[in-house]
Amino acid sequence: MKLEIEVNVAEDAAYKAQLGEHLRKEAILALFADHKIPAGKAAHELGLTRIAFMELLKQRNIPYVDYTAEDWESDGKAIGEFERRRKAG
Repeated sequence: MKLEIEVNVAEDAAYKAQLGEHLRKEAILALFADHKIPAGKAAHELGLTRIAFMELLKQRNIPYVDYTAEDWESDGKAIGEFERRRKAG
């Protein structure tokens, strides 16, 4: 997927390249946080190892894993059902 965004900045702005890279990084983090791209893809696009990516997420307070109480409850029910079937059969 390729997305191009045009941002108007002053022609003589010395920080153009830095701004472009900053916006790219922020877009990748936003896509990950919104569950639009997986962690491996985001880390790769940022040129980071998985551990370095996890550290960046920690610094930004972006959860690496979004595991809710509802997920916990659902997993508990699934495990209970699995155990019930295993004992029955």
